[in-house]
Amino acid sequence: MQIQIIDNVERNTASILVPAITNAFDIRIAVAFVSGDGLYYLLPSMRSAIEKKANIEFLVGMDPRVTDPYAVRDLYNLLIKSSTGVLICFVSRNSSAIYHPKIYLAKDNQNATAIIGSSNLTRRGLVKNIEANVVIKDQINSEIMSEIYTTFTRLKYHPDRVIPDDEFLDIFFEICQKEKSFQSKAVKDKEFQKLKKTFIEKAMSLERPKPTKTELIGWLEMVYNSIPEGKFTNQDVYKFETQFRERYPQNQNIKAKIRQQLQILRQLGFIEHLSTGVWEKKL
Repeated sequence: MQIQIIDNVERNTASILVPAITNAFDIRIAVAFVSGDGLYYLLPSMRSAIEKKANIEFLVGMDPRVTDPYAVRDLYNLLIKSSTGVLICFVSRNSSAIYHPKIYLAKDNQNATAIIGSSNLTRRGLVKNIEANVVIKDQINSEIMSEIYTTFTRLKYHPDRVIPDDEFLDIFFEICQKEKSFQSKAVKDKEFQKLKKTFIEKAMSLERPKPTKTELIGWLEMVYNSIPEGKFTNQDVYKFETQFRERYPQNQNIKAKIRQQLQILRQLGFIEHLSTGVWEKKL
């Protein structure tokens, strides 16, 4: 495993992210904000990834005060042409909850690069600002990569996630325009409030992303593959404790880890909890 810290001073985030995307067959990015000048840095490598049919997933926050509607539209148009690309948007129905992650993941057949820290997908975040990002390079099935990809998956299937369509993006564009026009007065404008309500209602009507087995990496994949068809118990999975320990010798609490992974599989809909320690495989 390789770990380094980048701050955009001696080396910028884009200089690591762009080649990682260019060489990847699987790209997953979760960011709070996107701008056109930030997306510009990734477009050549993104087009290269699309040509080789790489899996590409973007989880983007839809805050009209900071996310550029033109950039979101460009990203949507780029990914919709790809059979393996998807844009997923976060629309919070709870104003007290702010969507704020910055996770960049790129992997080939065996190894992955993860960049996690403070850089949004903007020119300032990738190149100009003084940031603090951790870069981790390791085998895809290492324990740390297992944890990172599981975190991404949980973000992807958050209840406030939606798959956008043209109408949704048009409404978002209108909200952004009014936000700029009204600025602080916008919160008192009835027309603006009605538009925001329409936006939320539209979001609630959109399709949600559906979990597939491509989400299962590292621990999740290993635990899922040990599960028998139909009903099963914790004890049925505990039987594989020795094999799990051989795979992840640094983990000193295998059974607790198994229970954690079962809960995540339940949240994703792969299994159903029937009673204490009793489950049923669904997918």
